Amino acid sequence: IFTNFSTLQRIVRMLLSTFESTQNERIPCVFCGSLKFRPVHLRENNTLIVHCEECNLEFVNPLPTVEAMEKNYQKEMTGDETESGLHSRYILERQARMKSFSKLYNSRLTLIESLYPSKGNLLDIGCGAGFFLNCAKEKGWNCHGLEILPEYIKFAQENFALENIRLESLDESLSYDANTFDVITLWDLIEHLRNPLDCLKKIHHVMKPGGILVMWTPNVKNAIFLKENWVGYETLQHFYFFSRDTLNQMLEKAGFKIVHLETNKARKGLLNKKGFNAYDNSAKPNNIMERFLRSAKRDLKNTLNPLTYIGPLFDMAGYGFNLYVIASKQED
Repeated sequence: IFTNFSTLQRIVRMLLSTFESTQNERIPCVFCGSLKFRPVHLRENNTLIVHCEECNLEFVNPLPTVEAMEKNYQKEMTGDETESGLHSRYILERQARMKSFSKLYNSRLTLIESLYPSKGNLLDIGCGAGFFLNCAKEKGWNCHGLEILPEYIKFAQENFALENIRLESLDESLSYDANTFDVITLWDLIEHLRNPLDCLKKIHHVMKPGGILVMWTPNVKNAIFLKENWVGYETLQHFYFFSRDTLNQMLEKAGFKIVHLETNKARKGLLNKKGFNAYDNSAKPNNIMERFLRSAKRDLKNTLNPLTYIGPLFDMAGYGFNLYVIASKQED
């Protein structure tokens, strides 16, 4: 107990010391312009997460330099060895579980089409290797993408014949004409942007009136129990941490109105401070009996886990790990 208390004191001292020492480097809140913050969490690379006292937005402040950001990206996404980074594991996992991911993508498209039945121009920003875009193309959408990894673009072109993907960063530009797109998607992207409000305004410009923006991002309200130990804070590429209220405020300021919002997978971070694997690398056993025993063990574990039963209640109350938001472009 005394050891844990001593460790906690040390962590608090480091947090407060970093908060005070970076005061002159902090930037105003991108949403409300305030400089009133309280410290939330000091990450392993000494980046500091703060909470804006005026609008409740949480983000890394000061932001890391572009050079440091690229170093973190190299560490987490590409790795030091072949197939060691997340971007390689992302492709390998989707190839191995193509049927499961196609079901997920098609369920997302079904929801999109229920709100926007006229299939037209779809832009997936941060489109990765094109797996979602390929499903959209098969359903009749005219597909475009933005991506910052050339390896992903090459894979999408060679495997899915997706030619309309640009090597471009939303933080830097969005080089399309005004009123071009019917639907724009950002799957796990807005939390990576250096200025999300500015980027949402760019998206508003290139979207047709009445078009819809679809986003999926971690929900900081999921930290209700773990607070600063919430696993969602740990990914070094994540700069912003939204709740449904702060994301709604930012969308409205950029000219959008939310038409659908839900949260899900509360159990992913609600009481889990050890983290989770971004991608499932486990291979399925070849033996039928081994598969049966593995499934039975998983089902028993889920049956005995109380979060199996209370997790959906937290989802409905808005405390799920992910925010799933669809917003419509309002008339200027």
